[in-house]
Amino acid sequence: MLYMGTPRDYEFYVAARVMLQTLLHFKVDADLVVIASQDVPLKWRKTLKDEGVKVVVVNDIPNPYRDQGGFDMRFMFTLNKIYAWSLTEYQRVVMLDADNLFLQKTDELFQCGQFCAAFINPCIFHTGLFVLEPSNETFSTMMHDIQMKKENKDGADQGFITNHFSDLLDRPMFHPPANGSRLSGLFRLPLGYQMDASYFYLKLRWNVPCGPNSVITFPSVPMLKPWYWWSWPTLPLGLSWHQKRVATIGYTSESPLLTAEAIFFLITMFTAILVRQHFATAEKMPTMKSCLERAPCGDGRTFQNIAVKLLVLIAVAGSFLLPFLIIPTTVHPFMGWGVLLLGSASLLTVVINVFQLPVFPVMTPWLLGFGALLVLGSPFYSNGIVRALSIAGYTAFATPILCWGVLRVIARVDHSTEREPLMAWTAVRTSDPPSETLMKLC
Repeated sequence: MLYMGTPRDYEFYVAARVMLQTLLHFKVDADLVVIASQDVPLKWRKTLKDEGVKVVVVNDIPNPYRDQGGFDMRFMFTLNKIYAWSLTEYQRVVMLDADNLFLQKTDELFQCGQFCAAFINPCIFHTGLFVLEPSNETFSTMMHDIQMKKENKDGADQGFITNHFSDLLDRPMFHPPANGSRLSGLFRLPLGYQMDASYFYLKLRWNVPCGPNSVITFPSVPMLKPWYWWSWPTLPLGLSWHQKRVATIGYTSESPLLTAEAIFFLITMFTAILVRQHFATAEKMPTMKSCLERAPCGDGRTFQNIAVKLLVLIAVAGSFLLPFLIIPTTVHPFMGWGVLLLGSASLLTVVINVFQLPVFPVMTPWLLGFGALLVLGSPFYSNGIVRALSIAGYTAFATPILCWGVLRVIARVDHSTEREPLMAWTAVRTSDPPSETLMKLC
């Protein structure tokens, strides 16, 4: 299902393409169908069709629960999922959210009954993957319940469908018949069809005993979905999702922009280095003078000191924030982190030059951040507990070093504002008489 109106429409479109292409790669014995809202861009629909997907265009179902307390606006049109019951040309439909990661084909799900879903919560089944038998009667009943504003705890598809099939917990577990026949009735799906990604992080491997380990789901914080490059290495499974993308649709849409950004940051860095070398050479010339030789500055020194400290803090933070904001959100983590490290190093070089700061203390956050990536992303941990202890140990190691770097920068700013105004050095032409020497005042 695809609909518009959230800040992350494009990301979910990319996620849907990766999932569907993964299913095609597994050669599933089924049609691939996307239920798309009318306002889904025509270009997106065409791309899906070109990739072998059938697109069913529907009108958004008005959400009568949008005014209830705690409603999340990003779920405004998730009730469109109900349209799956209107696909009566099919005998069974497996309805999927875009954040499912398939490890193998699951054609046996089409043998399940009229409704089947997995419980990743002990008492509430998850609507990220469920099996249904299309029925105009069921579809009409559901639409009537929506219009009558039948109880719905979250105002989205999860609350509505779980309320409609409220007795699923008491139903038997699904076991596909060996003869390939279809079952009748309602069934619980084994957890292996909806393995919550959080289960992985304790042992850093999959070992779900009930049912095949077939599908991973990511019902996590929206900004840590696996397609976001920054979700790895905090959540290691993000790399697994991107491996699927490499094998399916690739990164051709984002690569040109990312390459241009990398070139820009390289040019900026080299320019800043050349400028620094030029000024370093100029400061050693005997014809250099500074306002150190002038009288002490006025009472504005304290304000200037605070202002410069704030400017340095903002500049250093911006050196990391600016690259983060302009990197395409769904690129491979190695690409995203690589450009972030390059961009932040480039801009930190500019900050060092502008404020005449010591190199190593200013680069301390960059170096510690790079170290954090190595610690978080290491593939050699035996389990999640060892990984957590390693992260805690690195944090204890890095914190005093970071504090040292901050204090060194503050000390340099204090020294500069007390004795040397910012960029105070001024070249003097040897042909000029001393009386015409241009000096910068405080």
